[in-house]
Amino acid sequence: MGSNIKMEYPNPFHRTDYYLSIQHVERYRFAITKLHPGQRVLDIACGFGYGTAMLLQYGCEVIGADYDNKAVSKARSTWGHPGFVNANALNLPFADDSFDAVVCFETIEHTNEGDRFLEEMNRVLKPGGLFICSTPNISYTFHPPFHKKEYLPEEFYQLVGKYFSKVERYAQFFSYKDRLNDLSRLRLRPLVVEILKKIGLKELLKQLLRKNKTVFSSGETHSGSIGQLNLISSNRYIVKPLNSASGLLRIMIALGRKAS
Repeated sequence: MGSNIKMEYPNPFHRTDYYLSIQHVERYRFAITKLHPGQRVLDIACGFGYGTAMLLQYGCEVIGADYDNKAVSKARSTWGHPGFVNANALNLPFADDSFDAVVCFETIEHTNEGDRFLEEMNRVLKPGGLFICSTPNISYTFHPPFHKKEYLPEEFYQLVGKYFSKVERYAQFFSYKDRLNDLSRLRLRPLVVEILKKIGLKELLKQLLRKNKTVFSSGETHSGSIGQLNLISSNRYIVKPLNSASGLLRIMIALGRKAS
């Protein structure tokens, strides 16, 4: 993305962001069901590379690309894979028709040039190549400043349909409890912290911060080895067809093909 774009990176090994990283992992698991070993895949905005590692473990030939040099360096050192590169998603350093598939999760919302972004994804795909893209539902985000353009479901699916054919619509859902946890964590907790600061209760503030360091205990490990990759999982957040309503629509996922 452009140099003014800030990215957030999920960490599925030791969690403090509740369901968000679990959902991110499940998107990669969904992508794997649509791919085949040996295919050449581009993982856009790969961050620290665990999704790229999942695709490699499955047997794909994967390039993990990210605008953040630090993330790319960390991914290389963590996974021992040379195919992590620094790249701008709006101007990719790859030839036309280079990849069998492009995987792009939680990225398009980080630019206000959605059309240009999709044009570039289309350019690097081979004819008939698979494009898998996700973005959060604007109705259930907190509109962070690094989100330049958020989408309603129909708006997103129609935009992808301008550049790819046979678009299939999928989604991830979350619960009212998840939503309440978000409101508490991102709205109520900062307010309480600010009040405690103002009245000088520093020790109480420290205790509050310690208690809020929630970590998932699902047996996750981070060995740095692709062959031993073991990530958190939850059936609650698996990717489902869009019309399979099972809670609040949190993430829209589109699967399309480049015209042959």
